Amino acid sequence: MANRTERDLGPDPHREGRKRFMIAGEHVILRALEREDLERCYRWMNDPNIVRTLKSRYPIAFQNELEWLEGAMHPGPAERHFAIERKDDRSHVGNASIHDIDWVSRTGWFGLFIGEPSAWNRGFGGDAIGTLVRFAFDEMNLRKLRINVFEYNERAQHVLLAHGFVEEGKLVRDFYREGQYHDIVILSKFREAPAEMPQS
Repeated sequence: MANRTERDLGPDPHREGRKRFMIAGEHVILRALEREDLERCYRWMNDPNIVRTLKSRYPIAFQNELEWLEGAMHPGPAERHFAIERKDDRSHVGNASIHDIDWVSRTGWFGLFIGEPSAWNRGFGGDAIGTLVRFAFDEMNLRKLRINVFEYNERAQHVLLAHGFVEEGKLVRDFYREGQYHDIVILSKFREAPAEMPQS
């Protein structure tokens, strides 16, 4: 499905009468983060099931999450942040970001998670990945996106590989969690396929 950007995809129950610029996928919408998202972000970032897939290690205070959200709403030139909404009911189910953008080399890193348990294992994460990648390549004119994934997060690796990402390498025994060291897998997607990829 071709990437689309739309000004409005139906009424927003939280902001009746206000139109938002949104990036539309097949099942999700990417939009700017708003202050009204704070309670959900705070809850997700203190959920051990979600934090286990992120580098975040300690409980996050409400004030710290507020400061992060304020920064995400006013990003610097090397980062972009998005809320992920379900397209059917316009509920906020997760967050995504593109960060460490190198506008000369046209590369960036990204991160993404679905935080709402009712939206897990329903394809929203995969659609959000595809939508974010299309926007990065077709609108931001990036040529390469990378993501770090813990080696034990096999589901994320499977979804990323299914969306055309390739493994570029590993950071061996790079992260300590739950009493042991874990590899971090580096997965990348190129706007144009490189001539040759290193053997993993």
